[in-house]
Amino acid sequence: GQIRAALVCHLKVAADGTLKSWRFTRAKICVSANIAYEDAQAAMDKLLPLAGEVARSAGKGASEQLFPLTGEVARSAGKGASEQPESPPPSALLTPPPVGDELARRALQPLWDCWRALFAARKKRDPLELDLPERRVVLDETGRIVSIAVRDRLDAHRLIEDFMIAANVAAAKALEAKKSPVMYRVHEVPGREKLVALRDYLATFGVNFALGQVVTPATFNRLLALVADAEHRTQVMEQVLRTQTQAYYAPANMGHFGLALGSYAHFTSPIRRYADVLVHRALVRGFGLGEGGLTDDEADGMARIGEAISAAERRAMEAERETVDRYVAAFLSTRVGEVLDTRITGVANFGFFATVEGIGGDGLVPVSTLGDDYYRFDEAARTLEGDATGTRYAAGMTLQLRLAEAHPISGALRFELPDISPRARPAIHLHGKRRHRRPR
Repeated sequence: GQIRAALVCHLKVAADGTLKSWRFTRAKICVSANIAYEDAQAAMDKLLPLAGEVARSAGKGASEQLFPLTGEVARSAGKGASEQPESPPPSALLTPPPVGDELARRALQPLWDCWRALFAARKKRDPLELDLPERRVVLDETGRIVSIAVRDRLDAHRLIEDFMIAANVAAAKALEAKKSPVMYRVHEVPGREKLVALRDYLATFGVNFALGQVVTPATFNRLLALVADAEHRTQVMEQVLRTQTQAYYAPANMGHFGLALGSYAHFTSPIRRYADVLVHRALVRGFGLGEGGLTDDEADGMARIGEAISAAERRAMEAERETVDRYVAAFLSTRVGEVLDTRITGVANFGFFATVEGIGGDGLVPVSTLGDDYYRFDEAARTLEGDATGTRYAAGMTLQLRLAEAHPISGALRFELPDISPRARPAIHLHGKRRHRRPR
């Protein structure tokens, strides 16, 4: 395998998932296998029925730690404890995954065993749980778009995420113990103005949100649990996300609200984040691990550096969103004129925005194209409702729309109702009690 230099975080995890101790060392590691998330998941799913057979033959329960119940942990989070894990699909049993059984038992099973403890600790901590879809653009060798789909969220992803969070916490606490400078990842409590807007929004669903309470991530999780309708649940999740503050980097520790953690820094991705590089350098300096430690100038300029990399991160996120939007528009440009399944993502006084189910993108449906009616905009409920017909458009609604335009250069989309004649008169729009006819 490949030999690579690394800064290693050694963690000792208790049976209840809490971190008992940690240490950091420099090391050379040998990479014996690069395992894709999907392959790791398939390998562990393949062991699931075998685990039950082995456990029963040994006279033990099916939950014996030797064979963790993969695929069950995250799915059972919101279910009763007596619910049984699902069996893997037949294809997982008939087609051997790329990862062999021996490698799975030797390398993956210990990770899954430990992760079960970390996952239990995570549930007890009750961080903010927003299961929103992430789009994945697949290109061929020539750069042509093959497909755009929602990325599957596997237990293998959750496992790596929880191990990374544990290492990040250990890095922050280790530097605190050394009284070394720390570039924290800060996520503050939502401000009152956004909480008021959320309260008004939830009231339209009959959900009460008291402003006087101490707001924690668990508060939002309980609110989401009250929204049983799957269609509205995604809508409310998006609104809860908008309520959150923007995370940033700073040397002053304000905690990480979303993860429900008191001390948190980024350690695990120095190849793509400068904050992680600073944390690595601080660890090298604090623990006397040789050359390449944090310099005095870097230590003195942590506040300035934090502001700079936070601004750079925001620009990168915006660029990423715009890039994906352009890919989506290019992908859909061949389907202009088709009627597509969409979901309303936002409503304004000038119309509403919709996204194509399973693909993404945001396109406008101008209020002037909604037909012969007066449409009243309710800002609190985020709805447009016709006075004469009672037709109502609200965020989260699913409906079929015709794709009228798709512009790959700008990433812009425009939709229209499939049953509106092109010669239909423009709608008259209302905002509050003021009525005005929108220009043609």
